[in-house]
Amino acid sequence: MSLHFTKTLSESFKDIDVTDYHHFFIHDVEEERTVLNADALIETYGHAKWQIIDLVNSKYSTTLKDKFDLYHWLNHNASDEVAYFLNEAGSNCLNYAEYKIPAKFHLWLGIKGFLIGIEQAGAGFNAQEVMARNQKQNEGAGFSFFQKCKNTIFFDDYQNARIIFMQQILPNPAADRTFLP
Repeated sequence: MSLHFTKTLSESFKDIDVTDYHHFFIHDVEEERTVLNADALIETYGHAKWQIIDLVNSKYSTTLKDKFDLYHWLNHNASDEVAYFLNEAGSNCLNYAEYKIPAKFHLWLGIKGFLIGIEQAGAGFNAQEVMARNQKQNEGAGFSFFQKCKNTIFFDDYQNARIIFMQQILPNPAADRTFLP
């Protein structure tokens, strides 16, 4: 299972050999998304997801077989775990976070891979309890995806989670080559 409750951010930084950091503010006011502010917030939210996709594709274009694309999620292309993570974890914030919108996206780029974080403001949630009780099973596929994901999913604090992370280690093309005698 790729869902980890004890993994830390510093461990992930070492795993990916972090070199760059980007963040994207979505909502910095502690108030719930409403019909009055939803249009601007959802536009900012969508734009931030595309910025992450563009940065990752740009940085790793020579390493990737296929580019990441948010539309893969709509087309049920589960092999694009970046698209699934951004959409499923983001959707969880839109539906269940105290303010009904992610506060910030984080992106760390590294030599060996990258790390995406989706942060919510307000009250956190007990990730282990949500998984154990299979809560919200019919209202979204977030935890189902997190459990099946090949990449590493972890939290800033699994008992009071406000940030969910996905770490992706990129394939090493040199290690994948087969040398003939």
